[in-house]
Amino acid sequence: MKKPTVIMISVEKGGTGKTTVALELCSTFGKDYKVLGIDLDPQMNLTMYAGADEKTGKTLKNVLDADILIEDSIQHLKDFDLIPGDKKLANASKLYGDADDIYLLKDALEDINDYDFIFLDSAPARSPLLYMEYVASDYIIAPTECDDGSIEGLLEIGEDISRFKKHGQTHVEVLGTLMNKMENTAMHKNSYEDLQTLADKIGGKPFKTKIRKSIVASEAKTMRESINDYKPSNNVALDFRNLKDEIIERLQERENSNN
Repeated sequence: MKKPTVIMISVEKGGTGKTTVALELCSTFGKDYKVLGIDLDPQMNLTMYAGADEKTGKTLKNVLDADILIEDSIQHLKDFDLIPGDKKLANASKLYGDADDIYLLKDALEDINDYDFIFLDSAPARSPLLYMEYVASDYIIAPTECDDGSIEGLLEIGEDISRFKKHGQTHVEVLGTLMNKMENTAMHKNSYEDLQTLADKIGGKPFKTKIRKSIVASEAKTMRESINDYKPSNNVALDFRNLKDEIIERLQERENSNN
């Protein structure tokens, strides 16, 4: 049985819209594929904005601690399934300090074969949770904004991947960088050009699709819905549908090149 493709949504900087990207990809892909989302951010924003039950007591932490089976933590939402986050994961550095703990997530996902895609919403900082994602994932999609901090966060991803690959701990690749909250300004266009320059350093070129800035993203969060469900005709919803098609195209290219 074919294993699901595991994609982490990550950049080592806050405020780039990782959770929005994770939610929209879960929702958009979930209309055509079987999708599981996993909330690794202790803030639990993906859990909240997806409209999941935050108080079941069956969370990702319970899975990592082997208190429950992974299938017992899964919630079935409208378009996709979700493993909720846990605020206690803010103490991940203390909870998962052993060297072998970076394999906990990968081991937990070994028996998950019912999905086509698994999307991981990351915390915006280096931690054992982030390291678990590098080990468990096939690809990274890195959302970025128009600022120097975002570029630095992308470079740190490249450094982390090199370090883990050096020790044979991961095969993860950057599928692409994503310009998020895009505006039609010279500064934003220059930032996109910077992403193209960075491609060789981090191993992934920017997606042609850019996610436009819109108040609708905030409105959808308030309604606990994806943008594609809240206002499917909105430009941002269209952007994410285009991004989905581009992701599928890149994955097929990678698969063909590896065969």
